[in-house]
Amino acid sequence: MKIIAGLGYDDRLPNDLPEHYNSLICGEQRLIAELEFRAGIVSPEGSQVARTVAYLKALKTADEGKRFYSQSLLVDPMASAESLLAWRDWAILHGWQHDSRSADKGRMADLAAVEGGFETVGSSLGERIYALLPRLNLLASSVTSLELHHPRFSWPALYQNLFDSLESAGVSVTEVCMAISPQAPADCDLGKLQRALSDGYQGALGLQQDGTLKLFSAGSEQLATEYAIREANDSTLIISRGGHHCLAAAIGQLGGNNTGLGDLSTFRAPNQLLLLMLQCAWQTPSAEVLLQYLSLPAGRFGRLRRKLARRFRDLPGYDRNHWQSEIDEFVSAALADGTEQDEASLRSAIDEWLPMCLCPSDDAMPIELAISLTDRVARYWNAMLSISEQEQAKTIFSAAYAASDSVSQALREWPESDISKIQLNRLITMVLSVGNSCLRSSRETSCFDVVSNAEVTQLRTRSISKITWINPEISNLIEVPPLSQEELSGIPLAPAPSQQAILEQQALARSHAPLLAAEQSLTLIATRSNPELLKLQIGSLVDADTWPPLEDAILSNKGIGASAQPVNDTPLPEAQRWWSLDCPIPVPRSAESYSSLATLALKPHEYVLKYAAQIREGAIESLSADVRLKGNLAHHLIEAWINQHPWTGQPIARSDISAWLDCQLPGMIRQIALPLAQPGMQVEQLKFQQQMLEAMDRLLQAMVAAKVIRVEPECQLEYDDKLGKLVGTMDIFCEFDDGCFAIIDLKWGGYNRYREELKAGRPLQLATYAHIAEGNGIRALADAGYFILSRAELLCNSALLFTTATVVEPEDPTSLKRTWQQFDSVLRWRIDQLNAGQIEVTYGCATPDDDSTPPSDTVDLVSMEESARKSGNRSFKATYKAVDTWRNLTGNIKEH
Repeated sequence: MKIIAGLGYDDRLPNDLPEHYNSLICGEQRLIAELEFRAGIVSPEGSQVARTVAYLKALKTADEGKRFYSQSLLVDPMASAESLLAWRDWAILHGWQHDSRSADKGRMADLAAVEGGFETVGSSLGERIYALLPRLNLLASSVTSLELHHPRFSWPALYQNLFDSLESAGVSVTEVCMAISPQAPADCDLGKLQRALSDGYQGALGLQQDGTLKLFSAGSEQLATEYAIREANDSTLIISRGGHHCLAAAIGQLGGNNTGLGDLSTFRAPNQLLLLMLQCAWQTPSAEVLLQYLSLPAGRFGRLRRKLARRFRDLPGYDRNHWQSEIDEFVSAALADGTEQDEASLRSAIDEWLPMCLCPSDDAMPIELAISLTDRVARYWNAMLSISEQEQAKTIFSAAYAASDSVSQALREWPESDISKIQLNRLITMVLSVGNSCLRSSRETSCFDVVSNAEVTQLRTRSISKITWINPEISNLIEVPPLSQEELSGIPLAPAPSQQAILEQQALARSHAPLLAAEQSLTLIATRSNPELLKLQIGSLVDADTWPPLEDAILSNKGIGASAQPVNDTPLPEAQRWWSLDCPIPVPRSAESYSSLATLALKPHEYVLKYAAQIREGAIESLSADVRLKGNLAHHLIEAWINQHPWTGQPIARSDISAWLDCQLPGMIRQIALPLAQPGMQVEQLKFQQQMLEAMDRLLQAMVAAKVIRVEPECQLEYDDKLGKLVGTMDIFCEFDDGCFAIIDLKWGGYNRYREELKAGRPLQLATYAHIAEGNGIRALADAGYFILSRAELLCNSALLFTTATVVEPEDPTSLKRTWQQFDSVLRWRIDQLNAGQIEVTYGCATPDDDSTPPSDTVDLVSMEESARKSGNRSFKATYKAVDTWRNLTGNIKEH
């Protein structure tokens, strides 16, 4: 068998390869693996991340506090181990510790002291080659020849020794350098560039801008790849080292076949599962991370987690009691469907896949916990791999399993009993390349070809009329570690500066292959601005220090070959005030709350869409410490205080409230308001705590001064009204010794809004709650008001009962009973409209008309809408929410 070897051949190869009978095409890594197999040597199975952790253990064992790496090891163990392991592997590849001329000079003496404790010695590329050399005599019967597509001196020195030893063992080693001559006509811009590169010309070329050579810069790989795909045809070659996920997305959008493209995106859901599960286990995880994990379309119990995600958006924290009803409902449904698991094992499995806040702190995670979570993910992907029948899915699942298994191996080698957040993140980042799905067996990618490295261009047998190269650069060389000349002198095969310069020139010459192979056009697109040797050479030849933006070229249609045509001006339809249906709309529902009644009266179109049509708001939104979140947290704090401190009517010391908040607030934030617990929110959290201290002190003082004898938080009442069943939850329900009651509704903000409601005589929420409470047979209402938590201020129409309240007198004499009667009349008017199939679209672009005015002596809806329009507040949520990039990348846009 013949082996064909070339630098850069380990990565993606072109589709149209030469037909070689009984031969293999190998790059640097695969060549060693193939020779090992035929020499009877088992290739090492450990992952690079496990090697790094093993080397970290060896570094710690050898560390005496005076090593050159001691301080770095204290600051960042994983990063230090990764860098030093790269030094070690490079040194061994160049003869250190294995050549008789090797010497431990300078810092290399400290690294030599580490070797005795390194348990995975023999796993580096250099060590594998040294282990292979004595067994090369076993290869003569299975390997007849080795054909090198690049000169020997361009390979690392140890490979050159290997080639010499192969020849001594009877294997023919030949150099077949596949030089490409200029393919474009000499009189075009591309032809001039090709001949300048071929002849070594170094001056500026006189180009005529004929469109055969295009140089662009782009702001993102997404734009560059979409342009490349749109411009490609059946004789196009696209070169992209790391943007295959962008290419696959662009091909899919255009209806092409992206089978065979390796996906290097770390945002693919399988690659996110392990990372998110580990991040969820910290004592105070990120709210965004929790939401991403719950809505991730990967992992067990996806349907349950999506339901919990909806609940989490309302109360963004982790409190198992808040989730228990959803879990119980899911378990009941699963058992009814005949699941093979019994209830106990099913609940246990659910607990395993909801690993929130398991860690005792945010500083370090017990290594046993980290291993348990990692093994759980690995078992899941292994199970998915065994039951999947799609080849593409198998590749993705296999890569995800490999990533999880590699992390598990590394954690088992971890030298301590726990691991910090920074080190765990470093470890996962190192293994992400293992978790990305690589090349698949099926290679078709629509009608064009995609490769990773420039060197493989010479393998393509079909002619290439057009080449698009995203981020043109020379192939990655094995960089020389930052060692001194004295230290390098102890490494026998280390290249001298002159030799290193020759290797760089050889790499530059190899990168010319695609530039010379294009017959008609060459497009180079750079998305990175860092200086690079190939870009600098091309820039000097075409006399262009900067490349024009691709965005500008697309907008102006200059030199991109795209057809442009005017777009017909299509005006949007005029805004409508009314929607008409041919059928009645069922209303009211079996039970209505104040919020649904307010929506029916003020915004009937939203009521119809939400309740009748069952159209829910989407979930593409980010979590933040906004007014709603603070209001929810404040409600729960006040409820918790009252439940833990039964009301006695006696004054309460402010210091007692402060001490209670110090104790209760951190835990409550984790349960209800995680965004407030994130880094950078400490000042906001302290401000909130001070506001709550003031609000609770003032609220309790007000109730003491009013001589309240009983207080019930979150009092739930219902009443069978003529409209139907009305339900309401009163934030604070107060009772007095004469049997009367009062209602206090807690609001975080909206001070001016609620003052205006009281002044205009339309506190609809208070009137609704009073109507429900009185309908339950409770004695007369004494008073009601809004308590604005952010200002610690109680707003009422009078101060007869709550003497500390701010009085907001109504413009016209009124009462809550009269306000309810007016509200009730508006609701019946709206119900009649919906029964007739007429839906009014309020607070939009269309202004009110004659039919928008409700009957006399009711709530003045028109003036309320006009007032909101003048103030710029339309009082309904924006139609379009900010798009969450992560949710789009994972494809989890819609609720299921």
